[in-house]
Amino acid sequence: MFPSGELALEGTLHLPAEEGRFPGVVICHPHPQYGGDMYNVIVASLAQSLCNAGIAALRFHFRGVDMSEGSFDGGIGEIEDAIAALEFLSLCENVDASRVGVAGYSFGAAVAMAAASRSNLPQALASIACPSRVFNEMSAQELLLPKLLILGEHDHDFPVQQFKFTARRFTDPKEVEIIGGADHFFGRHVSEVAGLTTVFFRQWLGDERRRQ
Repeated sequence: MFPSGELALEGTLHLPAEEGRFPGVVICHPHPQYGGDMYNVIVASLAQSLCNAGIAALRFHFRGVDMSEGSFDGGIGEIEDAIAALEFLSLCENVDASRVGVAGYSFGAAVAMAAASRSNLPQALASIACPSRVFNEMSAQELLLPKLLILGEHDHDFPVQQFKFTARRFTDPKEVEIIGGADHFFGRHVSEVAGLTTVFFRQWLGDERRRQ
């Protein structure tokens, strides 16, 4: 449990097996009113993939989900929750606070983007299947940190050509990835999404980056 304002939120912290201080990534889950939680297959797979690659991962429940206190707040309070998770992760003794990132899937991607625009803690951002309306809005903001923008080829909410056009509006550095054959839920492509995202965070948060 960790605090978000006056609320206590439930999370799971994944730490690599070796000793040392690791980069860390907060992972935001899909929409809680549609069954989204930190046990979502993309969230859980990404957490495990990051941990296996030597990166600490914190997945957590937004307010009102499972053991997290409070109630759904339409995305506003959830942004505060994501920032609180970033602050908690950055203070963990096994985590290097100068190498922290944030990722999110679907609703969680929208929250992760907003948190990255309001906090100076994240040094890299991964957006997986962000809803088109929020993606559009965030493309007009100056997000200077490195960004990975992922969409399934057959996402029901976001035509690929529109996604590619809007993605060009984001500032560099950025990577844009279309997962061929995948829809919004990614199905058989979950490991591909986790792998791409892990490689991205290793590039921008890993030991090699720190030594540059």
